[in-house]
Amino acid sequence: MEVTGKQAAGHSVLSRAEVMRKLKLVTDKLMKLDRPDNEAELQNLGEDAERRGYFARDFGMEEWDWPQGVGLYGLQKLDRLLADGRYQAYTKPWMARQLEKGLPSRNINTTAPLLSLMELEEAGELSLEWMEWLMHGLPRTLEQGYQHVTTGSQKHEVSLHENELWIDTLFMAILFTAKMGVKHDNPQWRETSLHQLLLHIKYLYDKKTGLFFHGWHCEQRHNFSEAFWCRGNGWFTLGLPEYLELMRPYLADGVFMYLQQIMHAQAEALLACQSADGLWHTLLDDPASYTETSGSAAIAAGILSGVRSGMLPEAFAEPAVKAIRAVMDRIDDEGTVLGVSSGTPIGAAKEDYTKIVIAPMAYGQAMALVALGEALHYC
Repeated sequence: MEVTGKQAAGHSVLSRAEVMRKLKLVTDKLMKLDRPDNEAELQNLGEDAERRGYFARDFGMEEWDWPQGVGLYGLQKLDRLLADGRYQAYTKPWMARQLEKGLPSRNINTTAPLLSLMELEEAGELSLEWMEWLMHGLPRTLEQGYQHVTTGSQKHEVSLHENELWIDTLFMAILFTAKMGVKHDNPQWRETSLHQLLLHIKYLYDKKTGLFFHGWHCEQRHNFSEAFWCRGNGWFTLGLPEYLELMRPYLADGVFMYLQQIMHAQAEALLACQSADGLWHTLLDDPASYTETSGSAAIAAGILSGVRSGMLPEAFAEPAVKAIRAVMDRIDDEGTVLGVSSGTPIGAAKEDYTKIVIAPMAYGQAMALVALGEALHYC
C-alpha cells in the first residue's frame, strides 16, 4: 500500500481495504435503515419518552426530518468522494416518496434534507420557497436569531422553543442558507447566514473552555444546564470548515481569521477531553458519561477536514485518526453504527443527557460515512 506524505509524517496508517469495506457496510445499512429492534420497549417509556429522546419520526429513513436529512448529507458526501452514482439513484425516489406522502411543517430541523437535495434540479423550486420561508416566515429570537423551531408531536405541528438558540441550527439551517446564497448569488442570504453563525457563537461559545453549550435562552439569558454536549459540538466541528470553504470568497479577512481561530480553539479543547479509547463522552467534560459514536465521528471528520484544508494544525490529525479507528470498532458486521444517542432535547439537568436512548440512527450512519470518507485521505 502506498504511504502518503501525511502518513510518512507520523500518522497511524489505516487499511484502505478495511475503510472501504466498512464504508460499503454502513452505506448499505443506511439506505435500508428501519425501525429499532427494541421499539416496543421504547414505546413503554410513556411520558418520559421525549425527554429520553424517543421521537418516533426520527427512526429509519422514511420520514422527512433532520435525522434523514443528515443521512442524505452523508450519502452525498460519499458520492462525491467515490463518484459511484448511489446518491442520486437513492435520493430521487426518496424525495418523490416524501412529496407524495406530504411534507411536514417547515422548521429548523425539517430544513436539513434540503442541505443536499437543493443540488437536485427536482428540488430547485422547493428550495427557493423554503429559503424565502427562512427569511420571512421562521420565528426569530431577540437579535433576529433563527429560533430553533422543531417538529411537534404530529408532523404538521411545530414546537416553537421561543427565544431559544441551539447549536444544532448551524448544521440544520445555517449551512443551507449559505449554500443557497452562494448558488443563487444572493448577498442577503449569505449575510444572513453569517449573522446567524456569529450570533450563535456569541451566545453558545464558552470562552473558559473553548467548547459550545447546547442552547441559549435569549429572554431569560442563560445556557440552560450549561451542558457541553458531544453531538452538538460535533455539528459545529463538522459544519464550520464546510461553511468557511463555501463562504471564503465572501468573507472579509478579519471575519475569516476570527472564525478560523474559533475553530482552532474548539478543536484544541475537544482534543484535551478525548477519552483514552479515542471517542468523546456524551457530556464532553464528564468522563463518567458514556462515549457517543455519532458526535465522535462528526468531531473526527471535522478536525480532519480542517487539517486537510490547512485551517487546523497538522498535529491535530493523529488523535482524529485514533477516533476514526474507534468509530470503526463500533460498526457491526451488518453495517450498523452502534453507540448512537437518539434525538436530544436540551436537558434541564446535565444528567438528562446520560439517559438518552441508544439506537441505530440515520445520522449515526451518516456521520460514520463522513468520518470514514475523511479517513481515506490517511490510507
